[in-house]
Amino acid sequence: MDGSFWMAPSVLATILLAVVCCGCESTQEKSAALEKVAKHQTLALRGVSVGRENPSVRVIGSTVLHSGEATAVVVTLRNTSARTLENAPIEITVRGAKGAVLFQNNQPGEAPSLTKVSLLEPGAQTTWIDDQVQVSEAPTSASALVGEATPASGTIPEIAVSGVRAGGEAGAGAGATGTVSNRSGVTQQSLVVNAVARRGAKIVAAGRAILPEVAPGAALAFQVYFVGNARGARIEASAPTSTF
Repeated sequence: MDGSFWMAPSVLATILLAVVCCGCESTQEKSAALEKVAKHQTLALRGVSVGRENPSVRVIGSTVLHSGEATAVVVTLRNTSARTLENAPIEITVRGAKGAVLFQNNQPGEAPSLTKVSLLEPGAQTTWIDDQVQVSEAPTSASALVGEATPASGTIPEIAVSGVRAGGEAGAGAGATGTVSNRSGVTQQSLVVNAVARRGAKIVAAGRAILPEVAPGAALAFQVYFVGNARGARIEASAPTSTF
């Protein structure tokens, strides 16, 4: 034997086939991810429109907050089904004292996080916030419609929020800070942290922060600036999974 490497044709063919299959799988996964991004971009360009309400999602309440030039809408939802739902479209309408429509989030170009609820866990209550509401006068009410969602498959990435406390340069009522931990193996893109301040059961302030990317196993600090007056209120925060 001259020491050169030799392999039976059948073995070589098997290895080549395995390499090709692995490459195909990787390409398919990338294509699926790109298709999902393209779909969200197309929906954003079109604007959200809820033609049929989701019978499995109950809108428990809608709160509109206004302070200075800032306005936010907080929608509390409950998934009454036994399935985990993802990316449910949500359409909100804000009205003034005389019932006139001041704002709707159905305009083309809205960020995906302002037109959909990324995660609705079975039997659980979820808080969704739009803190980019633009109005010409003080609003008095808000309503919401939630459309059909995609049933989630597989294991849902676990995102934890800890160390939530009042904070901000302008005083205890200005906002909240805390830490978000990605306990999954999936990088979270554009992860939204929703925070509300309550006095009793009443929501008196709300805001959100967006973390562009949270890598697997990473823990990142966040800061939320509130719309409303949170002084002396109890603060709650959550960060629903954004990337499945």
